[in-house]
Amino acid sequence: MEVGIVGSPHSGKTTLFRLLTGMAGSKPGGSTASVGFMEVPDERLRILGETYKVRKIIHARMGVADIQPHKGQELLNAVRNLDALVVVLGCFMEEPGVRDSLDFLDNMDAEFYIADLASVEGRLTRLKTNKAKPVNQMEIPFLEKCKQALEDEVPLRNVRFSPWEQDFVSNFAFYSSKPLILAPNIGEEHLDAPSYPGMDEIHKTAQERGYKVVPFSGLVEEEIESLDRQSREEFLKAYGLSQPGTARIAQAAYDALGLISFFTRNPEEVRAWTIRRGTAVRQAAGKIHSDMERGFIRAEVVSFEDFQRLGSIKACRDKGLVRLEGKDYLVEDGDIIHVRFNV
Repeated sequence: MEVGIVGSPHSGKTTLFRLLTGMAGSKPGGSTASVGFMEVPDERLRILGETYKVRKIIHARMGVADIQPHKGQELLNAVRNLDALVVVLGCFMEEPGVRDSLDFLDNMDAEFYIADLASVEGRLTRLKTNKAKPVNQMEIPFLEKCKQALEDEVPLRNVRFSPWEQDFVSNFAFYSSKPLILAPNIGEEHLDAPSYPGMDEIHKTAQERGYKVVPFSGLVEEEIESLDRQSREEFLKAYGLSQPGTARIAQAAYDALGLISFFTRNPEEVRAWTIRRGTAVRQAAGKIHSDMERGFIRAEVVSFEDFQRLGSIKACRDKGLVRLEGKDYLVEDGDIIHVRFNV
């Protein structure tokens, strides 16, 4: 999974990219994008690590790209294969920054609609003139449904598709089906204020188009990064925050993609593993090692909530809260899993 950071020039998108990837002080890459990885913050991992006093805590990770082009076909090419986008809005620059950022968002959305509509109409024309064969008899109705939505300026992410239609959506890689998160980059003076420049318009746009809004302050986040854990917590508390904005943005991107984490532990480490919501435990075991999926027998599962409440896996076992699950069990977010297998 890879998330792209986009935005108008000087909005702070590269600052956000460097904060998310721990690449502060680095220089932008080539003409298309800089790439890196972000750890998905998860307080549950820290609790597991402290309980079992392990040497390593390994977070779930996602690819991140700082997209350099900001308009036209270059932008479309750069974001084509990304799974989600974070749009940085330069609200710290007051009204001019807000206007530039919202203009960028409107223009990008328009380009997405045009590109998707061209793709749908082109495919329909080829099918109806027998220049191409449909994947199956439902492809044309699916494309007609997409065409109508796009002509009505409804992004495909907001269209309800049946399970069989979702396969078509994945195959076409539509731009307007990508989850979008708006990240207003606000000034320090607005962190603990009831509003920030452009907030009403941004939230109205987000509500109309189905975007999530997660504000952050690039300047303040850079300062937070330089602090130790205790000082960071005190700094955040002073602003009435429980997490840095970057942590909330990372989690929002993770959630927008329908991803969840399950946990494993051994004497050396606790680790978060990323899967899509609705994944069966046998397939989840394959994330750890292919042998576990191939030779899967059973999985011992305990919810993180039960673990936190009772303080240990042993205590959960004593209370009958460690479950033995078969291969078709659908993993829940926060499950702590031990796989029994034989190869």
